Amino acid sequence: MPEPPSDDLWVRFVNTLTFTHDQPTDLIPDADGLVAWLRKARLLSERAASAERAALRDDPAEGARRMERFGHLRDLIRAMAEEITADGQPSRQNVRELNHILRHGLHYHQLEINAEGTEYGLARVGDKLDQARATIAGTLADFVASGPVHRLRICANGGCREVFIDRSPTGRRRWCDMRTCGNQAKVARHRARRRVAGTPGPLPAGVAAH
Repeated sequence: MPEPPSDDLWVRFVNTLTFTHDQPTDLIPDADGLVAWLRKARLLSERAASAERAALRDDPAEGARRMERFGHLRDLIRAMAEEITADGQPSRQNVRELNHILRHGLHYHQLEINAEGTEYGLARVGDKLDQARATIAGTLADFVASGPVHRLRICANGGCREVFIDRSPTGRRRWCDMRTCGNQAKVARHRARRRVAGTPGPLPAGVAAH
């Protein structure tokens, strides 16, 4: 069975930039894709997503700015993940960057009444995309503050580099998925041993060649 996808919002977001044999694929290639991802992640309502999508299509320069901001967050998350896996904690500079993004997501609520004066509603006021970005950043902040940071991993397959949290009982996972990256690593090790020994030999049981 393949490993289940992470429930952690920041992990899902950082892994929207995937690598296959070290070649990147961006799963959020444009502003439309960004809004669709945020809607799927339930960070935007259907109504808000439609409004944001229309606004960004009408203003390509603003769409580019939004992509840059979310791209910066994704790069920051990966940088912090690499720091945590290497040193056990993120750098102070990157913590400051994360807090800056969190401040941009500040919002407030206000009581609103319809034109007829018959119904009231509570509305959240603020930039919805900045709120969504801060929400993603907040899930990383919560993980750093209280999560099992010692379980944070970056896939040992150098051509993959997927970020994941090792929730296995032993806490010794090295690959994002044993059926893909783990299998490839086993094949590579086996072939390397055979080359040193000078004999081709069969692959180990249960290991598929690629």
